[in-house]
Amino acid sequence: MQSALGRLATVLKATLAIGLLAALSLYSADIADRKGLNPFAAALAEPVSTGSVRAIPNR
Repeated sequence: MQSALGRLATVLKATLAIGLLAALSLYSADIADRKGLNPFAAALAEPVSTGSVRAIPNR
């Protein structure tokens, strides 16, 4: 019985750690987006960078 409780405690700790890691990374990304610290955020939304529109070279 003690072994099963030990395994359950380990699983619960690992689940909590992964959940906290995911939540804190989302929080950190939200803070970075609000402060404008991500210079690539706007570039990825451009149609040319996503490939939905082909870029025409300057002539």
